[in-house]
Amino acid sequence: MDNRNGTVDGYADGEEPLVFHYGKPGERLKHADESVRNFYEGKGPQPPKGLFKSLVQTRTSRFMFLTVIAFTVIVFALQFLGGNPADGTVGGIPVSLAAFSFEDTVYVSIKLEETRTGENSLVPVNADIRLYDTDKQLIATAAAEGFYRGKEEFLRTTAADYDIVYIEAVLNTPDGSVTLTAGVTGN
Repeated sequence: MDNRNGTVDGYADGEEPLVFHYGKPGERLKHADESVRNFYEGKGPQPPKGLFKSLVQTRTSRFMFLTVIAFTVIVFALQFLGGNPADGTVGGIPVSLAAFSFEDTVYVSIKLEETRTGENSLVPVNADIRLYDTDKQLIATAAAEGFYRGKEEFLRTTAADYDIVYIEAVLNTPDGSVTLTAGVTGN
């Protein structure tokens, strides 16, 4: 603001400049309510100290905290107890199924994982593989055979991709069978 020649810049002719009535914060609070003065001095309600106390301070925050804990427990329980339909065990052999699509071909891989027992006997493994489209219609079938020697082995096959979205494989050994399902990635 410029105050030369008794005029103040920024105001039209005949208009009065703003007048500030309180120059100090104490003047403003002199006529305020007692609760306002206490709050200004820092005597008002204080937030709880610590993360846990702030999460359970009110009924609403306790409810939200318990809801988050419940959902977390449910997610972990489903993750660990639900299992993966692409993993299983047949005749004591851990197996997993994977499939992906690349350039109009679906590649199917069945992994027979190494067991801790260290058996070196040959176990014949047969896989009947069915390939399905989005309407759950059987598109193609394939077969894979191999021998399990106690170490990591793979059974692999390919098929032409006619919008195949998931694979079902039935693995048979002399000690049992298991059915695995997996989605086709890379579509």
